[in-house]
Amino acid sequence: MMDIDPGVGAFYDPPNEVDVNDLPEELAELMRVLLRRLADGKRTLLPAKVNNRTRWYGIVGSDRDARLLTEEMGSWLGPPLGDGPSVVERPEDVVDERAALLNSNGILLRSCVTAGWQREARQSVHLLVDVWSLTPERAADLPRPVGRVLRHFYEAIAARDRGSATDALEEIRAGSLLSAANTRFLRVELLGRLGTPEELRSDPRLADISLLRRPPAVTDYLAHAADALYISPTAAESGDDTWRSIASDIEEVWPQLLTHPSQIRSVHGARCLALTELLAESPRRGVIDVLQSDWIQDALVAEIVAVLESAAERIPEQAGRADSVSAVLDHYRSGDLELVLDAAEQVEPDRGAATAVMHAALNLGSAEAAARAVALVDRLPAVDRDALLSQSVDRVFYEQLVERNQGTRVPEGWLDWLQGEWPDRPDLLSDWSSTWESNVAATQEAADMLAGELLDALLDERRGRVRNGLPALVRWLVADDGLRPSSIPLAVTIFDIMLGSDPGRAERRAALDLLGEILLTGCSADEYRTVVTAVSDQLALLGAREADWLAGVLDVQLFSAVPDSRLRDELFGEALGVAVSWFGRIEEFDAVVLRRLFTDAGLDYDPPLTDHADVQTSRSVKAFRRVGIYSLSESSAKNAARWIRDEWPDVDVRLSHAHSNNPELRDLVRGSDVVLMQTSHAKHAATDAIERSVEPARLVRVNGRGATSLLRSLLGWAKSDE
Repeated sequence: MMDIDPGVGAFYDPPNEVDVNDLPEELAELMRVLLRRLADGKRTLLPAKVNNRTRWYGIVGSDRDARLLTEEMGSWLGPPLGDGPSVVERPEDVVDERAALLNSNGILLRSCVTAGWQREARQSVHLLVDVWSLTPERAADLPRPVGRVLRHFYEAIAARDRGSATDALEEIRAGSLLSAANTRFLRVELLGRLGTPEELRSDPRLADISLLRRPPAVTDYLAHAADALYISPTAAESGDDTWRSIASDIEEVWPQLLTHPSQIRSVHGARCLALTELLAESPRRGVIDVLQSDWIQDALVAEIVAVLESAAERIPEQAGRADSVSAVLDHYRSGDLELVLDAAEQVEPDRGAATAVMHAALNLGSAEAAARAVALVDRLPAVDRDALLSQSVDRVFYEQLVERNQGTRVPEGWLDWLQGEWPDRPDLLSDWSSTWESNVAATQEAADMLAGELLDALLDERRGRVRNGLPALVRWLVADDGLRPSSIPLAVTIFDIMLGSDPGRAERRAALDLLGEILLTGCSADEYRTVVTAVSDQLALLGAREADWLAGVLDVQLFSAVPDSRLRDELFGEALGVAVSWFGRIEEFDAVVLRRLFTDAGLDYDPPLTDHADVQTSRSVKAFRRVGIYSLSESSAKNAARWIRDEWPDVDVRLSHAHSNNPELRDLVRGSDVVLMQTSHAKHAATDAIERSVEPARLVRVNGRGATSLLRSLLGWAKSDE
């Protein structure tokens, strides 16, 4: 290789111990391929050895290739082979400096190989190069489909990987894959789930976000932030003056945040709307009625509603309003936007009513309202419709309503969505499905049709779109009040289909959530056998990187009542064999968690601890004596507390299952060195109180299920440098 580029030659000068001119033929051929990719400007790897330790440098020329190569290096050179890829921002030695010179305008990655794993690392690089040679190169300027990027975005949010979610959002923005408004809405979701209320308030990219017509989910994230920043801190100070002051503060930051009952998705939104109504000259009867019927259980809402009741004047009903076009305009003038749509659908609309309907739908912000408004405009006579849309303002309103749903209509239910040609937009699907009736799945015929169509869709050209929609399907099936007993047969069938259709990480995660709900609600012996068989078939397909998923599956099995304990024991025996095969390749946290699970099941699992998996390292990084656990799942919290005490006998662990802030919860937070807050089993009132009372460095948000996620999160916090 005497003819290599001078820059590469300098890179392989001492102290780099790799001699490119004295390599075995197999390694020399690998080096030629890697150097050829470097010359062609493709992402590549180059080996180096310093002080007898091997490094692999990843060299890329674009952010897109950096993301791809980071994932590839993490997969092929990650633990236990190496420490995983890291970006070289500041060279640490002369070899780093020379590597950076090879990539002056790009990004430099580095992965250090664990001692004793050099041969395996070289084999992994060989395999990666083979994958590169078989994979057709995609043009650098060809964007990924928006559905695939959104899948990346939501997977990252589910894994609480803010950096990866931010990268996906930047790809959407840079490629103009969605409109500027929708991109801002996704940023609200990112900060609402992985950021802080302060970030939502201060982010310059979200300035005046509340003045846009926006989906109800976006409004709810902002309402949650408003509650945390302004309402909850002063909730104890009741009184008209205090409440009006809070309402004015919210109005100043997020004007017109909530103006109609249909925008309410949570108690946060109900509080914000109640406070907003205090500022009105005459409180609306419709708003008071909705707050009173649906949200009166919240003490603050109840107190404000009492004040609104005393100020409201009942407006007598007018006969015939619902069957005349004038009723549409009357409802619009009075601000009863939900009634505008209802009234318009009962009459033959004219241009004035159509304009009012479009205004109402845009302000309501929901997918259903947008579809109803578009349908009503399309009902106009052709002459009137053309005249209406010839007006620039009305045409813009109409286009915004169409863009809201990526078309002029929305699916009527899951069967319609599966069978039709709909955009690959999981964000829109979540909005659509939030209004679909869930008890339709209770009938055997409907359940069979839905399951059959889902199976077919996962095996044909609809697969990509349907895979991205599976998490939304699980959320719809489970709903806020949990899985209905009548939906258990359908849930079991969907679980079987999800795991039997070559699932990815997102599908497995959604299947785990569904499994937990199935066992919590209860299933028959035959249904349980179907569940266990589906899980058993997955075991042979799992790699060490899926250890957390296996732990979650075993967790919900071990600590739930099952109709056939023999089947569960057989599953644990098979899982033990898989876990043993991962010896030397498993992350330290997963090793500890799996050992605890198998011990509780009466099985021996004692993976050898290597330099790369030393639990004592975790304990030595951060000292803590008191751990607080907040979770509404008492069994998960109690089992996690038992495991934590076994791992750290001197540590005091205290639990809280409060639904709202109370002295016990405040004492737990203030007296703990670290607080584990299981967000998948929580009430917003309690989580808000915890977030206000503990500094971020001591708060660990646990998004997974069961005791395993609590223990794993504590192990991760104990070792982290943050």
